[in-house]
Amino acid sequence: MLVHRYGPQNNSDSAIAKTIENLFGTEQLSIGVAYDTAADSFERVGAGQGEPTGELIDMSVHPIFSQLTRSVIADNGDVFKDISWLNFSKHVDGTNVDHSGANGQEMVRYMDLDMNVGPRYYHAEEIGGKYVILLSHFPLDGKDGRQFTMHPLFSGLRKVYNGAYELVNYNSKGWSVPYSPADGTTIVYPVTTRSGDWGHADLDTEATDTLCEARGNGWQQYDFWIANWERLLLLTGYASYDIPGIVGAGRINQSGGTWTNGSYIGAQHYDLAGGYASAVQNGGTTYDTDFAQVLGVYNTWGNVWKRVASLIDDHDVYAKNQEPYTYSGTTGWTRVDDATDTGITLPASDGYAGVPHSGLGLVLPSDVTGSSSTKMHDYYIQNTGFRVFRVGGSAIYGSSAGPFSWNAAVSVSAANTIIGGRLCFKAA
Repeated sequence: MLVHRYGPQNNSDSAIAKTIENLFGTEQLSIGVAYDTAADSFERVGAGQGEPTGELIDMSVHPIFSQLTRSVIADNGDVFKDISWLNFSKHVDGTNVDHSGANGQEMVRYMDLDMNVGPRYYHAEEIGGKYVILLSHFPLDGKDGRQFTMHPLFSGLRKVYNGAYELVNYNSKGWSVPYSPADGTTIVYPVTTRSGDWGHADLDTEATDTLCEARGNGWQQYDFWIANWERLLLLTGYASYDIPGIVGAGRINQSGGTWTNGSYIGAQHYDLAGGYASAVQNGGTTYDTDFAQVLGVYNTWGNVWKRVASLIDDHDVYAKNQEPYTYSGTTGWTRVDDATDTGITLPASDGYAGVPHSGLGLVLPSDVTGSSSTKMHDYYIQNTGFRVFRVGGSAIYGSSAGPFSWNAAVSVSAANTIIGGRLCFKAA
């Protein structure tokens, strides 16, 4: 059997890289990182070992990245056409993208079995004070009973797409587009609870569910597992928690304005030049040019907070893979575990996210011993009782904003002009 080798091989003499090679072989069919909790540093393992940390990995190194695609998908989940990474206004066949949603929503493909893309597997463990996460297209077996497991995001599904843009409200439906569905040219703004164009009265968590589900079967709002996978891609891609410091800060540090369109709330008509990552920051109150885009998703942080369908029960984290989402109790939800199969509990005080949890919890803080320049870099906010996540910070945040800035302080019923969302698609 022909075995494909992805990326540089046997080019690291570190103990952790050698351990991973010993456990899963030198035929590098996985790609990942090891985070040293004591040294506060990353190292690439698997197919990416030897490549620099703190910058985006070569996107051709492994299918986990090379098969990431921006696409336009119809309401039934069929792909209309894929979008070029070189120019987001062009399809891969050279035709123009209709940014109004006339042909479908602009999304990022994580899995589509109809397109022979996916599913994705992971392996995580703690080795000598280092938290290892490995991603693969294959359910690999290693030594001593080690196995790759399907990430919870993909369980029971054949399609998973993440919204390329922040959630827009038009005709009581959720949209992922940069221009108005009404005329195809007017700029649009992410939905929050505010008056005027693109606003939605009393947009709380359940109303956001309803807005997204109005598109039809499989459509829903951003949830914890899709947010988790997106952040594991960021960590594996950059081998760093300081993604804004590498890509650019984007739409944060706005001052002197108000939470209205064109002031603190920025437009969706971002730079469509293409590329795997880009950012613009001019600052001030009226810079609708400000944005950050990473791996095809605009404003993973900044602009407005993004709601995450999730449940926090007195700092314990629960997730669910598909709607309907109910937030009155933990029945039907699954507690999120770390690499040792221990339920994850978030810190009980606010502060900069410090040492992460291990395993799938690598995106969540276990303490608040960090700063804006150390450990997880981003700020964490909490409260007691039943809560839901929002993530990313907002336009008025400074260095505390980022993809690992989690807010677990808001109730399900919280509705505010600084909280938006994101449209996603999952098909069983």
